[in-house]
Amino acid sequence: MRAHRLLVPHQSLEDVLHEPGCCLCRFLKDFQALHLQEDSAKDIQHLCNFHTWGLAAVQDAPTAADVFIRLLVNQAVPAPKEKPRCDVCLKLEAEEDLRIRELVTLLGKPQVVHWLRTEAVFCIPHATKLRHKVSLILAPRIDTIIANYREQLNDELLQLRNDPGPGRSGWGALGRAAEFLAAQRGLRA
Repeated sequence: MRAHRLLVPHQSLEDVLHEPGCCLCRFLKDFQALHLQEDSAKDIQHLCNFHTWGLAAVQDAPTAADVFIRLLVNQAVPAPKEKPRCDVCLKLEAEEDLRIRELVTLLGKPQVVHWLRTEAVFCIPHATKLRHKVSLILAPRIDTIIANYREQLNDELLQLRNDPGPGRSGWGALGRAAEFLAAQRGLRA
């Protein structure tokens, strides 16, 4: 496999607010890729299926080979109920919590409030987590964002279902619907 590199790491959620899709998914997807290609990947002890393949895709071959050799040598077959958690999944969960808290604090900025009213999109899993962290005043705004995006996706999917011809545009609606329902691929087990 050839490594795919992410060129610019994001420092804050503000860096991705105006990009398409759920800003938390976007940030975490890039965080995940960066974590897999950093030198800290050499310290990985446990990987889930997705992150095993992810490491092979984004890390340079000698480093990935070194990690896989260590895992081959050191990883015993766990008992069915003893399966250790993936190191990357654990880091991703901690980063997700940090970024949700960051977004809650950003909601006090006028430009972020404007973004929330005009452009914001969240996947259902992140909207649910965010909704539990925001004030009772902002929670209905999150519900409105979800309802509006659900309606938009429903319209796109109905159009795709009713006119699925090979030259038909709009096939991206399937990916957007999958992200909306379950977050971006690889962010949730």
